[in-house]
Order: sequence, then C-alpha cells, then structure tokens
Amino acid sequence: MSLKKVNWFGLAGGIMLLVIVLLALVYASPWWQASAAQGVVQADFSPLSYSISILGESVKIPLFWFLNLTSLLFLASSAIAIIVYSLLPDKSYSKHLLGFAYLKPLIILIVFVVVLFVATYLATFLANMFVAGSIPLMGSASFNINADEMTMEIPITTGFTWVFVLAIVAAVLCVVARFYHRKIVQAPATIPPQTPA
Repeated sequence: MSLKKVNWFGLAGGIMLLVIVLLALVYASPWWQASAAQGVVQADFSPLSYSISILGESVKIPLFWFLNLTSLLFLASSAIAIIVYSLLPDKSYSKHLLGFAYLKPLIILIVFVVVLFVATYLATFLANMFVAGSIPLMGSASFNINADEMTMEIPITTGFTWVFVLAIVAAVLCVVARFYHRKIVQAPATIPPQTPA
C-alpha cells in the first residue's frame, strides 16, 4: 500500500462516520435537541438514536427504534466500505465500495434535516390549535397559554449539537473522496522513447 495512493478524504470521512456510530451506540449522542419548560419535556434526536422524556418518564416509539437501527447499519457499513476503499483505491473492487458508500451519509443527513423541518412545522401547527407560539428549528421561543385572565409562558429551546456538525463534515469528505478518486487512479503519463534521427 502506497501512501500516495491513499484517499485521505475518504479515510478521514470514514473514521468520522465510525466515531459518529460509536457515539450513538455508547452515548446515544443526539444531533438535535429540544427542551420545553426548563426540561419538563426533553427530546434528543438523530438518525441513529432518540430520547424523549416527559416529566422524567421516558417515551418509547418502536418505529423510531427501527428507523434508527436502519440508519445505524447504513452508516456503519458506509464507514467500513469507504475506509477499505480509501486504503486500497486501486483494487478492482474499490470503485464498487466507493459507489456503495460515498452518498449514504449525505442522504441520511439531508433526510434528517428535511424530516426535522417538517416535524417542527407540524408540531407548531398542531400546538397552535390550542396555544400561541412556535417551535424553532434552532433557537428559543415560547408558547403562551391563556387561562381565564392569566397567561402562562412555556419557554422552548432547540438546537443542533456538535455531533451534527461532525456528520456534515463527514458527509462532505465522503463526497469529496469520490471526486478525488479520479486523481488517484489516473495512470501517470508515460513519455514515449525518443528515436534517433
């Protein structure tokens, strides 16, 4: 294995993907968090894990568990495939490994952001049937509940975590690895031998 042949972008992206998978398995590290009423309701989401608690009681949703498992398997297999490809980019099977792996992290990232956007919009829409307020994708807001002549304000804080930023960097590196592949596999130009005149 020649160090000149290693696809460093793919290797870095694959290692980052493995770190993200391990963080999800060991710490259930979220990509996005929401907290309402100073932690009375807490929600932590990522494509790889989720946690919802209301008044300290955990809420389990089987569909989320299956979606997390699917994403976990996709990211883990992509990480392994792109690492193997990056170390051996000139093997006959390497281009197939790259084709299998390089877009999956980006697709998972995009789907996560779109689903999160739609979910916060729908949650705001449904909540506004009863109270006034909004759930931001990132930042702070509040819901105002009017009862008789009293108004109660429930603060909501949401935001992306550093693991989300790591996922963005990993996805970009995997895509860059695909374009860098051309540079690695191109054979060096050979100079034809000079014939004496």
